[in-house]
Amino acid sequence: MDFLSNLSLHERKLIVGIDFGTTFSGIAWAETRRVDHHSVIETWPSRLGVSEGISSAKAPTELRYTPQGTEWGFQIPATADRHQWFKVGIDNKKLALANDQQKSPEQLATDYLSQLYGHLMYTLEQQVGAAILRTIPLEFCITVPAIWSEASKEKTLKACEKAGIKSASKILLVSEPEAAAIYALKGLDPHGLNIGDSFVLCDAGGGTVDLISYTITQLHPILKVKEAAEGTGGMCGSTFLNRRFGEFLTTRLGKEPGWDSEILAEAMERFDSVIKKQYAPTTASDDGYSIMVPGLANNPKLGIRRGRFTVKPAEMKSIFEPIIIKVIDLVRDQIKASNKEIRAVLLVGGFGQNNYLKERLRGSLGGVEVLQPPNAWTAIVRGAVLMGLSNANSKLAAVSVVSRAARKHYGTELVVDFVPGVHNQSQKFWSDIYKCFRVNAMKWFIHKRDAVEENKPHSVNFVSDHLVSDGTPKKVQLTIYACSVGVKAPVHRSENVQPLVSLSADLSHLSEATLKSTITKRSDGKSYYSINGSVEATFYSASTKYVLLSHGKRYDTVTAEYV
Repeated sequence: MDFLSNLSLHERKLIVGIDFGTTFSGIAWAETRRVDHHSVIETWPSRLGVSEGISSAKAPTELRYTPQGTEWGFQIPATADRHQWFKVGIDNKKLALANDQQKSPEQLATDYLSQLYGHLMYTLEQQVGAAILRTIPLEFCITVPAIWSEASKEKTLKACEKAGIKSASKILLVSEPEAAAIYALKGLDPHGLNIGDSFVLCDAGGGTVDLISYTITQLHPILKVKEAAEGTGGMCGSTFLNRRFGEFLTTRLGKEPGWDSEILAEAMERFDSVIKKQYAPTTASDDGYSIMVPGLANNPKLGIRRGRFTVKPAEMKSIFEPIIIKVIDLVRDQIKASNKEIRAVLLVGGFGQNNYLKERLRGSLGGVEVLQPPNAWTAIVRGAVLMGLSNANSKLAAVSVVSRAARKHYGTELVVDFVPGVHNQSQKFWSDIYKCFRVNAMKWFIHKRDAVEENKPHSVNFVSDHLVSDGTPKKVQLTIYACSVGVKAPVHRSENVQPLVSLSADLSHLSEATLKSTITKRSDGKSYYSINGSVEATFYSASTKYVLLSHGKRYDTVTAEYV
């Protein structure tokens, strides 16, 4: 790209992608002047310090607090207690298993991200140089599960900010499966793809399994895709395999003399690093799976012999099978929702590396090809960098998502004239102001499954009446609602219509003349300030920007409160 060489130092940026994962986290970065070269951090601090690092494409998402300070990742001794899986608690506190309940999942996430950011800056200083690092702006792209609520995404953003992550522009949130899809697509041979081809991306990670289906709309000059159906997902990542295995061991061996947390920790390490990745019951020997349990006495009935506990193949299958079946069902549901012929399933993520999962999917999908793209474990963070580059400069886009399928209905509640046959008769009321029957009804600006284009605002107009006798109106407030149940959007607010975010616009800037021009005498004989306005929503990969417009002024979401 010739224009890259013309970028001035002022335009030069470092784009950093952070995959804050449930079990492991990764960082990658690229420079806007060298977009084809992406660096993935592969050296992490160990117990011996930063200089004696551990080589790995990701670091464990784990924390330990000691009197000497905070330990994280590979610094934590194998048998020590630690905080883990706290990312899951951001979206569902019931699933968090923090050892210290005094610290919330958000606090743990903040502390962990702070350590991650510190190591990033240390690494960049070593590779780029402190002098250059001071002059180049850094822009951050953070990935989040696609199935997370808007409130959980906002909590993640706040955790990043509290962790001290300093981004030259607003931190970009992107969905994990979309980031993985963009990276996987960039690496595919374009000659093997045709316009109109559809495929499913299955991101099987530690906590969640996210799925999105895409249809190719353009091959040149860059690859363009659109979502074929709204994304789906579930809490059935490999973390839940760990939990099931831990519960199995504790149930079987927990009452044996000598059983303790150290034996459990070592057994879990063996399961996580070896068995889980290599598990394939078709190749399992009749002897089963051997786990070290030093210190436990021989017990042939339990399968303990010479400090080893043998898990029978049938027992291991009972641990894996419910999770495998959930993933298969999710993929099938996504294929059905796309209502298209699916050419392939791209399997990425840590759990996505499991060969048995691939083979089970292949055998369950009736001839649909199941592919595991290269660098599947780091596909998300590599894709985050690609999306960050595209956000920094559209000319740097490698793959473009032209539209996404809305996962929910989005709108607001307005008071409108009652229309028989449209509105619920029982909800109408007489309005003295308008001298007619009126009703509270939903005004949707996006419907579920709509094709939502990137950077294209969707708006709803409204009128807010304020009695003149009550004094000058100080602000206008509006609540945005979302509904994920049903393809047809409800006419009225119900239990399925949940408040999403409250917007507030300060009207103090309006001059007396402007306010006077809004005064209207209504049918009840009283005078009202009729403040005209609109709410504008622009949807991105994993975030939505809401802007409230009133009398020529735009109010960005600085006063938005997620609920």
